[in-house]
Amino acid sequence: MKCTINDIAKETGYSRNTVSKALKNDPQVSQRTTEIIIRKAESMGYFTKEERTEYKIDQGNILFLNINHANDSQFWSNVLTGIETILSETNYQLTIATLSKEDIEEGRLPEAVYSSNTKGIIVVEMNFRPVWDKLLETHLPIVTVDAPKNPNYLIGKCDIVMMENHSNVERITELLIQKGFSDFAFIGDLYSPNTGLGFMERYYAFFSTLKKHELEINSHASILKDTDTIFENFEKIKELLNSMKKVPDVFLCGNDWLAIQLIYALQALGHKIPDDVNVIGFDNIPNSERILPGLTTIDAPKFYLGRKAAHLIMDRLSEPDIPYSISKYSTKLIFRESTNL
Repeated sequence: MKCTINDIAKETGYSRNTVSKALKNDPQVSQRTTEIIIRKAESMGYFTKEERTEYKIDQGNILFLNINHANDSQFWSNVLTGIETILSETNYQLTIATLSKEDIEEGRLPEAVYSSNTKGIIVVEMNFRPVWDKLLETHLPIVTVDAPKNPNYLIGKCDIVMMENHSNVERITELLIQKGFSDFAFIGDLYSPNTGLGFMERYYAFFSTLKKHELEINSHASILKDTDTIFENFEKIKELLNSMKKVPDVFLCGNDWLAIQLIYALQALGHKIPDDVNVIGFDNIPNSERILPGLTTIDAPKFYLGRKAAHLIMDRLSEPDIPYSISKYSTKLIFRESTNL
């Protein structure tokens, strides 16, 4: 049986008249009192799901925090969409803050982190240890999408959401080996302070699969550090490619953005893809399908990573003592025209 206004009044200690006005969002009742009454009414089953949407109480902000890098915007914007679909059904507002290079160098967090309205933080692709140390000092609920390459200091202190990085890297490498290719190189920063666990796992999956076939990564054609800086400079990419004794059969790139810049540079130098060289990315951002030739890539479920992150932050807010979790989502191999398969 549905509870009544009298039942809510009895539970809250407010008069029937006050409860009635609060349920009508009457401005004569203070915001604080209205919040108490509506939350109690909700817990007692007074509202149907449809009716509940009419009573929006601002419970604070969930902060989306990332680094001010334009090159990965197509990845995190899809994660953001997933977060928004969940938070839109709650009374929490989503706010966005970015860390600039200067913030990181000076060990400064955005002011929004310290706002009394910030109730939780979702971090995307931010792996600097000094920044993480400061974030953990806030004791706010935190969920991170991806994790630092050495993530042990986060275990038991925040929830982690990732994609599975091994299986499809191993699969595409096996398929290319079966096609007779033997010269493989990797593009991706393994040494930056912001290198994520995802990049490391992709590299080791690549490395171990080649090793199983008694092959080695072509170290002369691989670019394993400073890739964000290098690949923002088109002439620098061409210079590095020209310095290689021979372009390898296959480039596996840590993400699609790197792969797309590489394809443009290879084409500018007259290389035909995939006739001269195969290129593979990771993430399946929108531009991976638009480029010519289309980029073979591994699809990360970006939207669902965001949804999971939002669910986890909501769970942590309602039950602060639940065990911290590490969640992994499967990926999908997307075949396009940049590989001879």
